[in-house]
Amino acid sequence: MAEHSVELGISFVGVVLGLVILLVAEAVGAGEVVIAAGGAVAILGVAVLTAVVMRLPEPADSDSDHEHGHA
Repeated sequence: MAEHSVELGISFVGVVLGLVILLVAEAVGAGEVVIAAGGAVAILGVAVLTAVVMRLPEPADSDSDHEHGHA
């Protein structure tokens, strides 16, 4: 997971930055383009986060037939 820390950090910052842009633009009554741009940045951050998580290897002790959290 350490080798993906940069990608995870970038995606997290993208999500937070996008939400901040979206919420501040909505609060001050900015144009729809600015609000849409904030939403697009947030969605892009989620997409990058999803791609990084999909590339993570499965834990070595995982059992595909076993549900997690159940005894």
